Amino acid sequence: MTDTQSTCAAIMAAESDSEVVSIVRNYLASFNGEKAALLPSSLLALGINYAKEIAQAAVEVARREAQAIADGPEATFLKDVGTVLSTAAMKLVVLSCGEEAQTADG
Repeated sequence: MTDTQSTCAAIMAAESDSEVVSIVRNYLASFNGEKAALLPSSLLALGINYAKEIAQAAVEVARREAQAIADGPEATFLKDVGTVLSTAAMKLVVLSCGEEAQTADG
């Protein structure tokens, strides 16, 4: 299982927004300087502190990936990062829907 796959599995098993954010932060912190330099500067400068920032980061990485496709291996790395971020964004939507359902039932 790759790091991307294991990170996505951990995200899907998460039970709260804060757990998803923590997993994503740990994933991003695991990159060496060379890989980190491929990420959007806004992601590096601000990091991921809130759930809503994950969706924004996923879009930024997807845009960067599209720009890098012609350049080769950078696109593969950015695709992996985009996969993790988009998985986290989808999981946060699921968690949010569960919270809304509990609020409506309460």
